Amino acid sequence: MASCLTGGRQARSGCGAAEWEPVRRTPTDIHDKEFKTRVSPSQMPLAGFGPDPVPQPQPKDHKAFDRLVKKIHAARERLAAWGTVLAPYQERFTKELLPLHASCRTLRIRFVQRLDGALGEKGLTQTERRAVKMLIVELAASLLSEGDDPELRALYERHGGRDHGGHRPRDLDEAAAAFEAMYGTGQDDPIEEILRRAAEAMGADGAPRGRKAPPKAEGHRIRQSIRTLYRKLASALHPDREPDPDQRDRKTALMQKANHAYENDRLLPLLELRRELDPTQGVIAGESADDVKLYTQALKGELEALEEEVMAAEIDFRGRFAIDPLAALTPGNALKTLAADIGEMRAMADALEAELTEVRDIPGLKRWLRVLRDGDFG
Repeated sequence: MASCLTGGRQARSGCGAAEWEPVRRTPTDIHDKEFKTRVSPSQMPLAGFGPDPVPQPQPKDHKAFDRLVKKIHAARERLAAWGTVLAPYQERFTKELLPLHASCRTLRIRFVQRLDGALGEKGLTQTERRAVKMLIVELAASLLSEGDDPELRALYERHGGRDHGGHRPRDLDEAAAAFEAMYGTGQDDPIEEILRRAAEAMGADGAPRGRKAPPKAEGHRIRQSIRTLYRKLASALHPDREPDPDQRDRKTALMQKANHAYENDRLLPLLELRRELDPTQGVIAGESADDVKLYTQALKGELEALEEEVMAAEIDFRGRFAIDPLAALTPGNALKTLAADIGEMRAMADALEAELTEVRDIPGLKRWLRVLRDGDFG
């Protein structure tokens, strides 16, 4: 009689030989040495569907395409960020910084006028009078470099200034020189001249001179691909063919995106719209290797155009708010930088108020001159 302990399983009616069933071994049986020698752990089937598929390496052209897609998305985010930060920056700039700047200018003018008035009072030595005159010329020149003022100009010329129009602080001269070296034009040139110089730095086809433009045949193929893809999308998105009102509104919005992409010769937005219509597909859906290469060349041009838009947005932002071209500025730090500028301007206004109070009489002015002298030359 077969034993129930020798590897068999007893049926409900007993342990007879006719009722004995052999054990059905499975690959997961830890005692199955034979299976272990034939199948490695990495080949163990999952959920009964056989070994895991081995991931295929991504073709080189697909990798280049994906890298460009990521760069384009990053450039889009930067461009959008400049647009997003513009409104809050402009609001604080207009409501807080500009009034503080005007207040500080008024206080600086009052300070120059007080120094001029002190020269008509008794109690200053000849050395102190010479120092006051030098301060009047220097402070008036700084104010005139920010904007003309007839009274300031008269003070400047009366106390020894010669050519107020050509007198600029050294840091402004350095910034102007750096701007000209960077952009090939002066800060004070008209915007049309700045744009003209920028256009001259580009090739005849709009591509930077340092980058080779794609061959005409390739450019024609790219435009043909864009046209073909657009027509397919237009057929699928035509609002008049959609009876559902909600879907009609959705397709109208998508069609507007497709029109914009087509009008600007942008391939990637069209590919992304195709994926949006069919989420089961990737951005590249069954294209041949030659098509992927062509799409990659198209994306290089789109990235260049987008980066130029980002640069133009930054230049426009700096120009709107008279920001030094050498100042480190990004959409992420713009509001923080503005807050710091507002804080500095408030501190300057407070300091000017205190100094005006200090020099309201001759003894206070003499003390202020000694502090200034010791601070500069002590």
